Amino acid sequence: MKRHSTNRVALVTGAARGLGQVFAERLAQDGCKLVLVDLGPCEQTRGLVERAGSSAWDIPCDLADGDAVERLIGQATAATGGIDILVNNAAFQPMMAWHELKAATLRRILAVNTEASFLLAQGFAPKMIERGWGRIVNLASSSAWAPPPGFTGYIASKMANIGLMRSLALELGDQGITVNAIAPGLTRTEAAARDVPDFIWERVKGQQLIHRVGEPRDLVGAMSFLCSDDAAFITGQTLHVDGGAVLG
Repeated sequence: MKRHSTNRVALVTGAARGLGQVFAERLAQDGCKLVLVDLGPCEQTRGLVERAGSSAWDIPCDLADGDAVERLIGQATAATGGIDILVNNAAFQPMMAWHELKAATLRRILAVNTEASFLLAQGFAPKMIERGWGRIVNLASSSAWAPPPGFTGYIASKMANIGLMRSLALELGDQGITVNAIAPGLTRTEAAARDVPDFIWERVKGQQLIHRVGEPRDLVGAMSFLCSDDAAFITGQTLHVDGGAVLG
């Protein structure tokens, strides 16, 4: 059963692969049209969206570039008439010792992971307010509560996303717009499988109540729910989808 009107448009950042790809596919299955955003084209994701019976606009954008984000907002609004659902999924997460983290790298982490989420919400909220309906979902991380070594900048940005989500929920709560966050545990995406050392995977599994590695499919139900009419009375919340690593 489709959760959304076929007139609703969802924008997903980091849509070329990983969580962004499965989020876009699920929203297409739910009945949404998609705007797919990543550094480069999202051809594979577009194919999944079309196989789900929907359509997509593919708009490449470097989210670390504020001017490029402003152009993205204009292009997406002109193409679709306005975004109804915003999923701020894109993340830059280099692993390095905290004392080796350079200011330029930290600025890029914060720009992609947090600043772009704010700019996109700011850019798309007016149309949501006009329609009296909108959903914004930020991707946080359970690692902000149980930090592994080597991700200081990433963890700082994800905790900033929690504060951003709560503030936007306050500002938009009476406008028919909900703002929530999903905090995944360590999830076996292509990038994580490549970049995360084995000892961290084992450490995280040991912290979880469900002793297996999280998969992208474990996140899609939570995302779909928070973007739906069923979640109309839920805002300002962080939903941990991490196998019980963090107990609420």
